[in-house]
Amino acid sequence: MRGFAKIVAGNMLFVILIVVVPGCKKDQGLLISGSILDPNQSVKVDGALVEVWTQKIKSGIFEANFKLAGEQVTDADGKFELKLETGSYTGIKLVLSKNGYFGWETLINLDGINSNKSHYADYQLIPKAMLVFHVNNEEPFDSGDYFNFRLLNAYTSCEECCKNSDYEFIGMNINQTIECVSAGHQDLIIQWSKRKKKEQVVKSESVFIKAFDTTRIELSY
Repeated sequence: MRGFAKIVAGNMLFVILIVVVPGCKKDQGLLISGSILDPNQSVKVDGALVEVWTQKIKSGIFEANFKLAGEQVTDADGKFELKLETGSYTGIKLVLSKNGYFGWETLINLDGINSNKSHYADYQLIPKAMLVFHVNNEEPFDSGDYFNFRLLNAYTSCEECCKNSDYEFIGMNINQTIECVSAGHQDLIIQWSKRKKKEQVVKSESVFIKAFDTTRIELSY
């Protein structure tokens, strides 16, 4: 009987371990991962900072402000992976940044995370380029001299970016320099028109804008 008692006790202990161990693996947290691409140059963006900001309900209280929950730098393949503790999240936001690129932030759809406990997506960062326009009325005629230009495909979504409306110049004494930022590694399309001596000319030109560099464009009329 003693031998039988020992065998039963051993089996009972084994059964208890099987039940307890899976319970320790239930909370794996939330996995936030993805990759970042520079679409203009068709390269992965390594060394980009990825920040995860969250809103959640804690102890029954809704936290209105986003708080930094984790951050990571992308690897050589532009990939990142962060784990968050399980919680009652009401918002998860990614903030992406790297020197020389336009920053980007986006909200993650929580429906997919709640069911899968993970989120993966590919993101993009656009490279910057500095533009310097020199507008010069080199052959003034009268006060009715007129010139304007518009950038048809410039990146305009930042405070220092080139604007998406016309730059206009009227009169004889025009010699101005305009500096602004746009997307790099692309052909910038410039549409301009001039009116002088009662004649008007409209034209479009294309200029290649190198990423992370300054491109100077002369507009003389």
